[in-house]
Amino acid sequence: MEICALKPILLMWRNNMEKKVMRISSVILGMVMVLCVGLFLGVSDIHYKSEVFAKEVEESREYKQSLKDRMRDEIENAKELASFADKGQIRIALPKDITESDIKLKEDITNREYQVVIPNVNDEYFDSNPIMGSVSVIDDFSVYEDFGKGYFDIKLNGIYECKHTTDGEYLYLDFEDPHKIYDNVVVIDAGHGGKDVGAIQGKYNEKDIDLDIVLKLKALLDNDTSIKAYYTRLTDVNPSLEERVKLSNDVGADVFLSVHNNSLSGFGSATTSGTQVLYYVSDNTGNSKVFADICLDKLCSYLGSDNRGLVNGDDIYIIHNSKSPVALVEIGFLSNQSDLIKLTNEDYQKECAKALYDSIKEMISKTYKE
Repeated sequence: MEICALKPILLMWRNNMEKKVMRISSVILGMVMVLCVGLFLGVSDIHYKSEVFAKEVEESREYKQSLKDRMRDEIENAKELASFADKGQIRIALPKDITESDIKLKEDITNREYQVVIPNVNDEYFDSNPIMGSVSVIDDFSVYEDFGKGYFDIKLNGIYECKHTTDGEYLYLDFEDPHKIYDNVVVIDAGHGGKDVGAIQGKYNEKDIDLDIVLKLKALLDNDTSIKAYYTRLTDVNPSLEERVKLSNDVGADVFLSVHNNSLSGFGSATTSGTQVLYYVSDNTGNSKVFADICLDKLCSYLGSDNRGLVNGDDIYIIHNSKSPVALVEIGFLSNQSDLIKLTNEDYQKECAKALYDSIKEMISKTYKE
């Protein structure tokens, strides 16, 4: 009886044990599967991280090499820039097949501006061809492209001579003090201009006669390699009085000559003729009077005009503000019919120009002898 009673109990205990073993086995199997999945994912993550690390190492190596290359280029550019700075030179890369004759250089001396125009240029050209050189003489610099041409606008801080050369690959611009190139520097001012017509007589305006004479004087000065002449105007424009005298002062002119003609109205105006010259009486050096006297003498001698003498010009703006020996010539009177006919004659104007040219030469030889 006792043995029979134990059988159900033992059977129940065995069944319970089997269930526990199965549950434990399931847990262990689940843990093993989780561990396997974790190991697989871990290995994959390690492999991925290894690839990322290797890529970062390679990129770092490439970056370091690129950085070294850039540093080397910067050093070379700095050396090159220093060499141009020493020369006071600007270098501009030229597009392929561009020659010196294709390049246009425009200058506006009065405003200290130069413009270089180069054909066959696009926007990318400026990015891939940096401009090298010295900026010591430059106040402002800008570049732009328009209709396939590259424009380089240069604003200088003074009056300089711009010399340009090419070697087929680059354009070189050199800005030099004109006194280092030429024996003497002069400034010529054609009176009036633009809306300021000066004296008027019938269809004739003084501004036109003044300019005609200056242009003929320019033709003579252009053939004299020892003198560099700058002009306040060569067209029908009207620079301010300040701009006119500033040009002379800034360039340190050896002489400053202003060309005008006279006119009178009222009683006796029609019979008054001849030449007079204004000068700076308060000039302590006396050079303004010397120059004015030379101009008066030569004009009267070459033209056969009446000598009306020297005139105190201290109240004239360009005279009392000039730092150079200055003379303002009044060659003739438009209000006098005889003077007017001569002043509008081309041969007479050439004779005026010759007298003024010889006056400049004599003044220079007297004042600037070595």
